[in-house]
Parts: sequence; C-alpha cells; structure tokens
Amino acid sequence: MNVDVRLFATLADAFAVRPGDVMPTSLLDGATIDTLIEFLGIDPQAVHLVMVKGRIVHDRSRALSDGDRVGLFPPVGGG
Repeated sequence: MNVDVRLFATLADAFAVRPGDVMPTSLLDGATIDTLIEFLGIDPQAVHLVMVKGRIVHDRSRALSDGDRVGLFPPVGGG
C-alpha cells in the first residue's frame, strides 16, 4: 500500500525535506501509524501529533489505508 507522508518542523529537518513536502511511502498492507513511524526510523517520542486525512488521530495502532495522507508533527515550543 502507498501513503503520502508529510513531516513538519524538526521531523522534516531530519529527512532534509521542506516541511509539508510529500514523501510517498510504500508499506505492507495492514501497517499502522506505529509501523509507519518505525519504518521511517523516527523515535516515537519525537512525534506529538498525527493527522490522517486531515483529522487528528490519537490511536497509533490504527491501520492505515492505501492512499492515506499522514502528517507527523513534533512537540512545538516557543513563546
């Protein structure tokens, strides 16, 4: 299955892509959000917010579907 992944802020920096650029990613059918994060080699603690098809997803064991758009966001600080 193929999903489009978008990384933001420091997560994008780690992959040398611009924040929000689409990274087409192929995964095995039945892959979950956790599987995707592991496949990308991202520390799960570094991902604060996950969006799938424009909606916030809290359950990272949720299975992804072919064609899903996934956004991964790190914790954001500032002030």
